[in-house]
Amino acid sequence: MKDIKEKILNSEKIVITSHVNPDGDAIGSGIALYLGLVKKFPNKKIKFILQDKVPKNLEFLKGTESILLSSEIQGNLDSDLAIIVDSATLERIGDVKNKIENIFKINIDHHISNPLYGDINLVENISSTSEVMYSLLKDLEIDLDFNMAEAIYTGIVNDTGNFSHDNVTKKTFEIAGELIELGVNNSKIAKDFYASRTYIGMKILGKAFEEMRYIPEKKLTYFYLPYSELKALSGTKDDTEGLVEEINSNIESEVSLFLREEENGTIKGSMRSKKDADVNAIASKFGGGGHIKASGFSSTLPAEEILKIVEQSL
Repeated sequence: MKDIKEKILNSEKIVITSHVNPDGDAIGSGIALYLGLVKKFPNKKIKFILQDKVPKNLEFLKGTESILLSSEIQGNLDSDLAIIVDSATLERIGDVKNKIENIFKINIDHHISNPLYGDINLVENISSTSEVMYSLLKDLEIDLDFNMAEAIYTGIVNDTGNFSHDNVTKKTFEIAGELIELGVNNSKIAKDFYASRTYIGMKILGKAFEEMRYIPEKKLTYFYLPYSELKALSGTKDDTEGLVEEINSNIESEVSLFLREEENGTIKGSMRSKKDADVNAIASKFGGGGHIKASGFSSTLPAEEILKIVEQSL
């Protein structure tokens, strides 16, 4: 953290970024850092840039309206520091990677599969990158305000399943308590973040419940959504958020696999484990990764071939 603090102090143009298909931890940790740096260093030029849009259920966070899309920026970024948050690999930030190719990089993350790709790495095996960010902002002597607190709390909620996963520690609860003291309304965030599925999203969830397959010998619940069927429902990838957790609610299931075909034919995979299965190890077979109980990947293999490999790995 000392090295990060020194680098930030000596940088004038800072870009923050995170992974494609950003979730609550990516947005929460990134927004908290963005708001904190803008507050602490008003004369520095700070930008938060992503490849993909902010999901609708995270637009309630103050600061998301300032996030730029990489498609809006021509050529490489004019910055002297890039801070990458919550991205297990450099490739996971998508086309932003090419725009920061020659920029000094700080890697802030909590994924156990992270290969330490930054020039400076702050990677801790704890609940979320947002929990890491809480400590970093304190170390930077930035006074957390309500908006930063709400962002960090949302990130923690995202990656702990609203404090239901076994990555939650006493420290996680202590941080959450301090954020609530800053005015965070835990009930409001749970409703804004979780109880905000779109009408189309509910129809897709219904389709998943109707068409999912359960493979009892592997205790695996599986659902594949082709791009054509997503478009037929006028849906977007945002409408499929949280679906992998929903299909794993099957009482007999221990692992869930959700595959979603992209427009270019690539398949995005998400996996969740409720017990002993290491889905990080399985995702790594496809060049992905994340956590032992929550991981993702992208593949050009057909869906049935992906399913076969996953089955063989369980």
